Amino acid sequence: MQRTMRVLALAMATTIAASPMAHSQTIGLEQVIREVCANSDSVKMMKESVIRADQMVRENWSNALPVISATGYGAQSYGSLFSGSGGGSSSSSRSLAKEASTFTPGDSGTLAYIESELMQFSSLGNPQSATIYSAGISFSQPIFTFGKIGTAIKVAQEFSKSAHLTYARNMQTLQLTALDMFFTTVYAEKLNGIHERTVARKKELYEFTNRNFQLGSGIRATVLSARSDFTKESANLLKANRDAQQSRMFLNSFMGRPLTDLAPLDTSMELPGLMATVVPDPAKAIGVALEGRPELKSLKLFAEATEGGAKIFKAMYLPSIAATGSAGWSKYAGNPLFSNNGAANWTLGVGAQWTLFDGFSNSAKAREYLSDAHKLEIAYETLSKAIEIEMRSDIRDCTVYDSMYESSKEAYESAVESYNLTSDNFKAGSGTFSDLKFADESLQQAEVGLIQARFNQMRSRAALLVALGNDIVPVNDKRKPDKEEQ
Repeated sequence: MQRTMRVLALAMATTIAASPMAHSQTIGLEQVIREVCANSDSVKMMKESVIRADQMVRENWSNALPVISATGYGAQSYGSLFSGSGGGSSSSSRSLAKEASTFTPGDSGTLAYIESELMQFSSLGNPQSATIYSAGISFSQPIFTFGKIGTAIKVAQEFSKSAHLTYARNMQTLQLTALDMFFTTVYAEKLNGIHERTVARKKELYEFTNRNFQLGSGIRATVLSARSDFTKESANLLKANRDAQQSRMFLNSFMGRPLTDLAPLDTSMELPGLMATVVPDPAKAIGVALEGRPELKSLKLFAEATEGGAKIFKAMYLPSIAATGSAGWSKYAGNPLFSNNGAANWTLGVGAQWTLFDGFSNSAKAREYLSDAHKLEIAYETLSKAIEIEMRSDIRDCTVYDSMYESSKEAYESAVESYNLTSDNFKAGSGTFSDLKFADESLQQAEVGLIQARFNQMRSRAALLVALGNDIVPVNDKRKPDKEEQ
C-alpha cells in the first residue's frame, strides 16, 4: 500500500510540475485562451458586428460626397408624330393650304415652296420610323446642410468606437469563459484519474481481504464489502471517463478544433504571471476599473451617439443646399424636319430643400432619441455601481481562496497520512475495515478539494484582472481598438 501511495504522490508531483518536454507536447491554458480568442464562433460573430459598425461610418461619409450617375439610351421607334381631325393633317399643314389658295399667278417659286412644305407636314400624320440615341451624365453635391451630414458622421464614428470597445470587453470575458471551460475539462480528466487510483486501491484491498479470508483470516462480510466497494467504484470510473470525453469535445468545439482532437492538456493549469498578480487596495482598484473598463467607455460613447441622433432630427427643419449639374448628347434620325447629327446639352445650378412642416414628426423623433440617451446615462451610473461591487467582491475572493487553498493542501496531506496509517493498521490486524473505508473516502474528497481550491485561487486572480479591464492573456487582434481610440 505504501508503494501505491508513493506512485500516487509521484503522479501528483508530475501533474503539478510538468517538464518542459511535456509542455511542448501538451496544450496549456494560455494556448487554449489564444485559440478560443482566434477561432471560436463567438469571436467570429463579434467581429462581424465590428465590421458592420465600421461600414456605417463609410455609409455616412458617402452623404458628403457627390452622387454621379450616367445614362445611355438607344431605340428604334415607329408611329405618327402628329394626329389631327383632318385625316392626320396638322394645323400647320392647313395654314399652308390656305396660303396656297391665295397665291397670285406667276409666283411659281412660292407655290413650289408651299407645296413642298405642305407635303412634308402632311406626311407627319403618317406612321414613320426613327432612330434615337442619347447619353448623359449628372451629379449632385451637397454644399451646406446645417450640420446634418457632419453630425451623422460623428454619430457613426462614436458608434463604431463603442462597438470596438464592446468587442474588447467581450474578448476579456471570453478569456475568462475559456479559463472556466479549460478547468472543467482538466477537472474531469483529473477526476477520472482520481477514480482510477481509487479503483486501484479498492481492488488491492479486495484482493488482500479475499486472500486473507481464503487463508483462514478475517470474515466473509469484510470481503463482500470490499468487493462491493470495488465494483461500485469501477462503475464510477466509467462515468468519470465519459464525462472527461464529453468535456473535451466541448472544449475542442470552443477552440475551433475537431471534436475528436486528442492533443493532451497541460493539467497543471499554470499561467505565467497570473498568480503574481498583486491584490490592490480596493479604493485604488475601483478608480482604475471605473477609468479603464471598456464597457463603461462604450456605454458613454453610445449615449453621446444617441444624443447626436437627436441633433440630426432637429436639424431636419433647416434647409439643405446642393449643387446639381448634367451634360448630355442626343441624336434623332427620322423625319427630315426633326433629324440632327447629334446635339449637346448641359445644365448647372444650385438648389435648396426646406421642410416647412411635417406634423412634428422629426421633433418627436428627436425627443425619442433624447429619452434613450437619458436612459443610457442612468445605465452608466448603474453599471458604475455594479463595477464597484464587483471589484470589492473580487478582491475579497482573492484573499478567501488563497486561504482555502492553503487549508486544502493541509487537508490533503493529512488525508494521505491518515490513509497510510489506517491501511497499515488494517493490514496488521489492529484496524477496522470501516475506518479504512472512511479514510479512503476522505482521501478522495481531499484530492478533489485540492484541485478545486487551486482553480478557485487561479480564477480569483483572473477575475480580478478582467474586473480591472485587463486581458488575462494579451491577444493581438486587428479588431481591438487602440488605447488612444478608447
